[in-house]
Amino acid sequence: MKKFTNLNTLQANHKQQVIFLMVVISMLYFFNFYVNDIWTPNESFYAESVREMFESGNFLDIKYNYEPRYNKPPLTYWAIAISSSIFGLNEFSIRLPIVIMALGAIWLTFLLGKEMYGQKGGFYALIIMAFGLQLLAVKQYASPEIPLTFFFTLTMYWFYKGFEKRSNLYLMGSYIALGLTVLTKGFPYIIVIGGIIGLYLLLKDWGKWKQLWRDVVFLKLPLGLLIVVVIGLSWVIFMYIKDGQNFWEIYYRETFGRALEKKSNGMKPFFYIGVISWSIVPYSLTFFYSIFYWIKNRESLRQVLFPIAWVLVMLIIFTISKGKIPTYIIQAHPALALMIVPMFLDTKSKHIGLKAINLTMSALLIVGTVYLIFILDLSLFSLLAPFLIVVLSIISAKRIGILELSKLLPFWGMLGFVLIFSSFLPRMEKLRPYDQIGHIVIDKYNIDQSTPLLLNSWLIHNLPYYTKRQAIRDYSPEMINEYAKNKETLALLPKKHLNKLDFKYEVIWEGLIYNFASESQFFKYILAVNDALNGNEEKFASYILIYKR
Repeated sequence: MKKFTNLNTLQANHKQQVIFLMVVISMLYFFNFYVNDIWTPNESFYAESVREMFESGNFLDIKYNYEPRYNKPPLTYWAIAISSSIFGLNEFSIRLPIVIMALGAIWLTFLLGKEMYGQKGGFYALIIMAFGLQLLAVKQYASPEIPLTFFFTLTMYWFYKGFEKRSNLYLMGSYIALGLTVLTKGFPYIIVIGGIIGLYLLLKDWGKWKQLWRDVVFLKLPLGLLIVVVIGLSWVIFMYIKDGQNFWEIYYRETFGRALEKKSNGMKPFFYIGVISWSIVPYSLTFFYSIFYWIKNRESLRQVLFPIAWVLVMLIIFTISKGKIPTYIIQAHPALALMIVPMFLDTKSKHIGLKAINLTMSALLIVGTVYLIFILDLSLFSLLAPFLIVVLSIISAKRIGILELSKLLPFWGMLGFVLIFSSFLPRMEKLRPYDQIGHIVIDKYNIDQSTPLLLNSWLIHNLPYYTKRQAIRDYSPEMINEYAKNKETLALLPKKHLNKLDFKYEVIWEGLIYNFASESQFFKYILAVNDALNGNEEKFASYILIYKR
């Protein structure tokens, strides 16, 4: 009786820890997530397309800058539209479903870990997944990567639970989730997820061919694929019937075209190994250490066959693919975590190497946090964050022991680092004047929406959203002069070109804009902003917004 009481007490403690950690993680994920203007270019496509959906009342035809945008399926747009219909169209509502689905993916990773390794295994899966560097960066802006990760992980969780428990309900749920995955990013993910499940069954039943056949029969593939096609390809079929080859050429180019036809600089066999080395920091080195652990403990390899199949298939498919983008690997993060978890649960090994890696990583994160405070010129009050990390770690050590502390220290270290980093985000808006430009155009001057915004060079992708009008790029000063002869004119151009204009105009805004086409290289952009705030504005150009009635 006492044994069962102790077990129940232990399980209750783990539940309390999980709830506590999910609250901490959620607070950090929601901290300052809406303070920045829409990022350019990627987030701008989703924000402006949803705005145009509301403007037209058409939620099937996706348009950006008033031109058809067939590049991606509509589920991410629809999620943003639902949020915006409740909270209004703003940065908060645009990013809210992204943050919620990021937290959902973390929770699903916990459930998978719990299903495979028990409550404590779920606990470890959660802490490894929660503060991966790449996930933290991508959850900060609206794009399909996080919704894809959520539905991808949901597919894998429901498949694994349905398969292991022989539950048709969960199995059918996995097909529904796969359909939603396809509706988020495209039909190639049928191949990706199908490959993972196929390799898992092959590894699990190797040499037991009758059992393999029974497992394949259990999957009810004809019914499952019908569900996936009805859900996942419904929009594709509708758009093809409606717009024909114009739609298909762009959609194909963005799916299979990226993999098969895009120009490549070679296979780059280690590209995604390099991505893994930083994408799940602070546990990236721990993952590589786990590979040697599993080589040494080959007799126990069956317990990680599912995540091994998951990681291998994604690495093979995306390595062969000609188009290589770091965010393609985010959907493998749960599997990377699940490969580490059994090593954390192994109490027989001394784990000296594991302790050394995690303690070193934690020390680097604490030093990095202090360095970040000084380089970003943050308040010295921010130095309390690393101190708080140490205090929380000591409390954890008393509750769960030193070995557990070595596993959790990177989690707390990353928490402090991200907290400090997030506190810098509002200051960036001093050099991101996009909503200010929109306010001047719409509220102060009430410029008719039919008047386009003429841009002297590249398209600043979020300006159609903030100015609520079409933006036309590559208008030289000479072209602006010609346009202004008989039309109301609104134009944004570098200040150095002002003397080339030969008509009467009013300067309605002047300021600095990032002098590159993209803010996607996020950390480079942050350093550029920080330099500008400290007086070095070389990566920003002085712009003017002119208006002629």
